[in-house]
Amino acid sequence: MSATCPEHRKTCVVTVELNRYGAMTLRSTDGETYQVVATDTSTIFRTLDAKAAGSRVTVTLRRTPCRGDGWRVTAVESNRGGTATGTRQRYIEA
Repeated sequence: MSATCPEHRKTCVVTVELNRYGAMTLRSTDGETYQVVATDTSTIFRTLDAKAAGSRVTVTLRRTPCRGDGWRVTAVESNRGGTATGTRQRYIEA
């Protein structure tokens, strides 16, 4: 028997940008931190990949089985008026 995990729609700020392993950290406006470890589609992945630290984004999250407290993004929408801070750093594999 498996329980269905509820989805949570949250407006967040990107605190750690998407890395080469597909993980990122979001902080919600209510102070919760979410370690994103997966996305449902490549479109969601590309949308999140374009977000710099400090950007605001509204996501729908579902807890995902993994080591630790991981979350899967099942939907994403950009928030207008978000201000990016810091510099965009990408990891490039040789």
